[in-house]
Amino acid sequence: MNTNQLNRQLAINYAILRKLVQDDGALNRLITRDNLLTLLDIPAFYTAHFGSLNQVEFFPQIHALLHREVETAFTKLKPRVRILNKFDEAYPKSIIRDLGAEAPFFIYVCGDSELFDRRVSKLSLIANTGYSDALIRQSLDAVEQLDGVPEALVLTQLCTLNSLIYRRIHELHISSIVVVNHALDKTIFKSTFYPCNQTKVKHMLVSAIGPDETNLNRYQGLTDAMGAALAKGGILFSHQSTDLRLEGCARLMAAHKPVFVPFMNVPRHELLIPVEPQNLRQTLDSMLNV
Repeated sequence: MNTNQLNRQLAINYAILRKLVQDDGALNRLITRDNLLTLLDIPAFYTAHFGSLNQVEFFPQIHALLHREVETAFTKLKPRVRILNKFDEAYPKSIIRDLGAEAPFFIYVCGDSELFDRRVSKLSLIANTGYSDALIRQSLDAVEQLDGVPEALVLTQLCTLNSLIYRRIHELHISSIVVVNHALDKTIFKSTFYPCNQTKVKHMLVSAIGPDETNLNRYQGLTDAMGAALAKGGILFSHQSTDLRLEGCARLMAAHKPVFVPFMNVPRHELLIPVEPQNLRQTLDSMLNV
């Protein structure tokens, strides 16, 4: 069993235990680097930490039913998806540092995972979930300035503006990471939001959501938080000051990372950096020392 096969089985068993225990916090506190492999034996793990199986009526039947359900869901993952647990060396340390106990136990990755390397600078793009023709033009013009930059751009929100930005990124020489609020199953690659599988630069999709999950809305905050954790700063594409309260902006500023704002006036704050749109790349180069 190679590392990805092992992580796949661990992720399956973890998903089953989540359904049995119904308390993610309690379950996560019990799992350590030293006892991670005990997840491979669900009855033994449950007995050791949550009491005798005799206290759970019909445990064998419930376990078998959940196992079939979760195993079937995991067959829907795209074949090239890698699974990382939070103790793996390749798991981004910035996610653990910024999110702490919120950091997902498993993440799912497809594409150029070397973009996780801390030596690759990353910038989060935070877009207004609404849009106007003027904002679209300004945003695409700003992205043009980033052609050839060494940073990878990080996107999280599924919205019209981000879809257009994402398409434009793949016409330029810009590496990208998209943190997806959806399992990386086979359907996601048919989405109009993720149309580019073959690119001329490095690109990666990341998700914290297992293929057995159905309530995706509860994960959007975590998805945005992961995007902010991966980045060293962000760019807000918006005309509305209320968007300074978006999860991505709030997370970046809470981690003392700058947010560059090219299209509107902003209140004085050491982490809110007003930028003339035509000088976006120059400002980024000077302030991020790239």
